[in-house]
Amino acid sequence: MSESESAVQPEETRGDSSHINRIRAEMLHAKSRQRKLYLFGAFALLFALFLMLALIGFSKGTVIEVMPEDARQSAVLRLVDGLGTSMGHRVYSLSQNPTIEVSAAGFMPLSRTLQASETGGTVNVELSELSGELSLKTVPASEKTRWFIDGELVAVAASLELDVLAGEHVIGIDNPYYRKKEIALTTERGKVLQETIELENISGQLKLETSPPGALIQINGEPVGHSPVSLTRWGGSYRIEVAHNDYQAITESVEITNSETLIERDYRLTQKNAFLTVRVSPSGGKLLLNGKQVQSNTALAVKAGVNHSLIYLKDGYFPQSRTLSVNSGVEKQVSISLKAEIGKVSFFSTPNATVSLNGKDVGQTPLVMELPALPHRLELHKKGYRSHKQTLVPGSKSAQQIRVVLQTEKQARLSEAAKIVTNKVGIELQLFKPDDTFVMGAPRHQKGQRANEFLRTVKLTMPFYVSRHEVSRVQYRQFKKVQGAGSEPVTSLSWIEAAQYCNWLSLQERRTPFYDIRGGQLRGSNIVSDGYRLLSEAEWEWLARKASRPKQTKFTWGDETTIPPNSGNIADESANGKVSHYVPNYSDGHAGPAPVGSYPPEKTGLYDLTGNVSEWVHDVYTLTPPEGKTVESDPLGERSGDTHTVKGSNWRSGRMTELRASYREGEKIGRDDIGFRVARYVYGGINGQ
Repeated sequence: MSESESAVQPEETRGDSSHINRIRAEMLHAKSRQRKLYLFGAFALLFALFLMLALIGFSKGTVIEVMPEDARQSAVLRLVDGLGTSMGHRVYSLSQNPTIEVSAAGFMPLSRTLQASETGGTVNVELSELSGELSLKTVPASEKTRWFIDGELVAVAASLELDVLAGEHVIGIDNPYYRKKEIALTTERGKVLQETIELENISGQLKLETSPPGALIQINGEPVGHSPVSLTRWGGSYRIEVAHNDYQAITESVEITNSETLIERDYRLTQKNAFLTVRVSPSGGKLLLNGKQVQSNTALAVKAGVNHSLIYLKDGYFPQSRTLSVNSGVEKQVSISLKAEIGKVSFFSTPNATVSLNGKDVGQTPLVMELPALPHRLELHKKGYRSHKQTLVPGSKSAQQIRVVLQTEKQARLSEAAKIVTNKVGIELQLFKPDDTFVMGAPRHQKGQRANEFLRTVKLTMPFYVSRHEVSRVQYRQFKKVQGAGSEPVTSLSWIEAAQYCNWLSLQERRTPFYDIRGGQLRGSNIVSDGYRLLSEAEWEWLARKASRPKQTKFTWGDETTIPPNSGNIADESANGKVSHYVPNYSDGHAGPAPVGSYPPEKTGLYDLTGNVSEWVHDVYTLTPPEGKTVESDPLGERSGDTHTVKGSNWRSGRMTELRASYREGEKIGRDDIGFRVARYVYGGINGQ
């Protein structure tokens, strides 16, 4: 060793010694820390023990009573929420509502939060048993297996996976193709019981016969012989096929089961269908096979070897029928061609008219034609006459004659008119067909005659409807508000208001209004209209004196001056002192207007032509006497004027003058004893078309 090396050596020795000293110091420091940790842990353990003892000492222990008995033996109690502990079956807690969990082998665990009121007492906790689990299957496996547990069907499947109560159970297995089976099994709580059950085969018999015999029998596609056959087969499903020469094949599926082990069949074979195709001319008719309609030009399956009835029909042609048979398995074709049927028809009409067939004019009557025996739309028409329409079917067996008398439009409408009609507002109207000449007014020598009752010869020809009653308040109120709404006649209306009501009625029935009223003034009348109007003076007087009577009379009841009882509402005994004149010894039961129809109808069937209220009529009131002795036809009076005629007596009438049918007045305004009734022509006025 050199001097230099000798000089360095002491420094290295000193370095090693320093390093060792550091290690010793660190070890001593670590041991010191460990002793502190041990002291802290011991202190914490002592503190926890102190807390536990304090908890046990200061808190009230809650006893947990576990049921059932076999769960109590293995029950484990655990505090899962709250400050405290559990010991055995007791819970010590400083929390107000601790939560505990109780568990036991073979039972479902249960969590329970204790209430403050339960602390320190006994709390009953009942655990539910865990179920046992069955895992069963069969050999062989089959989806048709029915599973029973203790006699109750629980599944239809190849296997059974099911939770059941622990204990003994009787398991039933029923597969239709195997023997029924029952086994006893015991399940335990929370455990799976696995079993494989072997099924036992069953056997059965197939006894198959056919008529006729000798048919080839196949089972599931394999030939097994010719009928009759008797076969033994295991339980299961089998497809039987039967085939025999010219007979229709039969296919059937059967099952040999534990409830049906013998399958017997006696198949009655039927011959194979024959086929028939029928071609027809002309097309579009009705083809009947054995009475049932079928399609032509189509192969029809029919029974072989028997007769079949075939009929083809078409309008306008002679029908054709056949009887035929077809051999088994054969397709036969038949053609049928029909011959057209022609009929002879003669057309006559009065007057001569145009003949139209199926919408096309073909000539004038008289006319003779040969026509196909088909339905034809016939129309005989002539201008100004109602057309005659019908369906005509000619026939070849005999010639037809069509004879028609055409009616004018007026005649047709009149023949269609009903005797009594009720319109849309409930007014009942009666039809009159006057063709009569009579004398209006009264001669100078007639007692009670007034100077305005001019003698006029009038001829009425136009049929008309007239309301059987005077218009009531309730009927007028549908048009315009009026005081009162009862069945008494409406009064205190002006003539123009009555005419306006007539126009309103016309519009309700889409008729042409009769009156031309503008600005509340009458401008004229549409006398060809069939709209509603007032009766003409001539019509009113004819109804009151002549209609439905053997001769013309002075009063509505006749010529006698003695008024028959209940003739109408006039000034009777009750009016004594209220009017200037009354009829003594007559009582009608009403001091004012009576409800319409309160008295029997007149000879015409109309009501209240005598009494109740006087009535506005169409005519302008005039004092001009007629010129000469001309006959007036369906007169309507002057076309304009501010005064209109009032006809008939009323509830204030007490003199013979007023009770006569020829009595007339002229008024400009309404009164409380004037009403009206409505009328309309059947087909329009004197020039109506």
